[in-house]
This record gives sequence, structure tokens and C-alpha cells, in this order.
Amino acid sequence: MKRLLVVALSLLCCISGAPQSRKSNPCDRSMAFCWYGDEVEVWGSRWASQDPSEKPIEESSGLRCVKRLGICALAKSVILGEKNFVGIEMLPVTRWDAQQITADGENSGVDPCEKDSYILNKLDQSVLLIASPGPKSDTPGCSKFMGKAKTVIYKLSR
Repeated sequence: MKRLLVVALSLLCCISGAPQSRKSNPCDRSMAFCWYGDEVEVWGSRWASQDPSEKPIEESSGLRCVKRLGICALAKSVILGEKNFVGIEMLPVTRWDAQQITADGENSGVDPCEKDSYILNKLDQSVLLIASPGPKSDTPGCSKFMGKAKTVIYKLSR
């Protein structure tokens, strides 16, 4: 009887402990999306468009968001020809709740043709880039370079 009780308690501990340990892990299996509560880190190597007529953006990207600072730092690297271009952008957080973070790109002054917003979703462990027309997107300079202004949604993939 004592042996049966020990086996039953051991089984109960293992069954009840397993989901808690998985639940407490803040990262996905690939360690590419980690939500620590007040800090989030994600990375990927390509932005896939939700619009099949748009090409994907081939760039390595990493985001680190810190709630107490109200910012996300976006680091990106793209290889054009034989050169590697690296940049860091500070994105002000406009929304942070238990399931989602929204951050806006600071590029409205730098790139008047496009305004970028980022949405990090804890539930499906995804990052979306919403590239929408900027304040001067309808000017000849922007339309010549970017084409007709439209909103395109990209999803960060590994």
C-alpha cells in the first residue's frame, strides 16, 4: 500500500508539474520570441507580406521592448550587393497590455513616404509590421520611388 501511495504521489507531482513548467517558460521552442512580462525579445530573418503581390523583405531583425522605458529597440541588418547595412531604430510604445505591444516607427521624419507600426502578439507569438502611407506618400517624389501608396502587412518569420 505504501508503495502504491508513493507511485500515485509521484505521478500526481509529475502530471501537475509538467504544464506549470511549460507555462512558466517565457520563450517559444526556437527561442525567437521571448515575453518576460515587462521585457520582450524577438528576432527573425524575413518579413513575409500578407499580400501575395508584394515581395518579402529580406533582412535580419531583432526587437527588444522594455515596458518601464516605453520603447522598443529595433535592430536590422540587410545585405545589398557586397555590403551589409545595419541600423537601430528606437520605437515609442503606444500600447502595452498583457497580450500585445504596439510600437510606432520613428521614421515619419526620416521617411515621409511610409509610416511603420509594429504589433507584437503574445498569444500567437508573432510580430507584424504595418507599412502604411506616410504624410507625403502622394507626392511625385514618393510615388516615383514607392509606387502607388497602400498599406501592406508583413509578418516576421524565422
